[in-house]
Amino acid sequence: MKVAHVTSWGSAPEYTSAPNLPAPSPTQLQVKVLAVAVPPLVRGRALRKHPSAKGASLPFDPSVDGVVQDEMTGDLYYAGPMAASLFAERANIERQQLVKLAPGSDPIAVATLVNPVGSSWMALRCRALPGSYQGATVLVLGATSTSGRAAITVARSLGASRIIGMSRSKDTLAAVEDLDARVVLHEPYTLPPDIGPVHIILDFVGGQAAVGVLQAAELEPGRDLQYIHVGDLAGEDNIGLPARLLNSKPIRITGSGMGAWGKMDVKKEIGGLLAAVVKMSRPQDVVTASLADIQSVWDKEAAKAKRLVLVP
Repeated sequence: MKVAHVTSWGSAPEYTSAPNLPAPSPTQLQVKVLAVAVPPLVRGRALRKHPSAKGASLPFDPSVDGVVQDEMTGDLYYAGPMAASLFAERANIERQQLVKLAPGSDPIAVATLVNPVGSSWMALRCRALPGSYQGATVLVLGATSTSGRAAITVARSLGASRIIGMSRSKDTLAAVEDLDARVVLHEPYTLPPDIGPVHIILDFVGGQAAVGVLQAAELEPGRDLQYIHVGDLAGEDNIGLPARLLNSKPIRITGSGMGAWGKMDVKKEIGGLLAAVVKMSRPQDVVTASLADIQSVWDKEAAKAKRLVLVP
């Protein structure tokens, strides 16, 4: 069987041979791997910089999730986070970690979208105060990113009444659909007065931009501002919050990601998340590659700038 493993931290995974899988146990299903996305989370695991890869040893499969097929029935399944090593032709997976997909689902679209859609879905459903997103004004910091665009769709589907998009590129931001307002992100960080009170900030940028937006945000009297950190597109490791800011505004600060929520949260939310994903079209910025070509495409700019999906 062919697989791909990281054999040196910081290097691209290598395509190699591995022993054939044993027969699946009674609780498992042996499946063919159809599509595995390579979002920043997977790249972070390949560098052993993501918390989920802490203590990992070489050789290492950094994959997280993907779309697989039961070759006996033709049924498609979503294989949940860490269900199996999926940089491979086949995998034995516990049946309870597989979620059956609707007939006709696009494996590449599902594999591509689960991570960016899931980042905001889990943030709002598991890290925001229960039900607080309904009727809320949600500010998406980093709205032009794939995850940011997905957050707009997710927030709207969950009942947000107004969605504000912020990004550094005016032209790119102008092309983002379904926003009630657009604000170009630049220093000094400000929000126009007509934006009004903000209830939830979904932050995919981090760094000083996050601090500036928290300082600029207007609050509704009697209601906390919820800040949920999801990503670090700014590339800054720290968010330096002034103590005065925390003392002068009722702000709830939390994060969302593997570790901030657990397996039971995923189990509870995966049905609704996948139901939303299968209704979405395949993003235009998808780059597909054979698992055999993983080493050559891994560090290419096109693969990093867009969404790389491996199709073993």
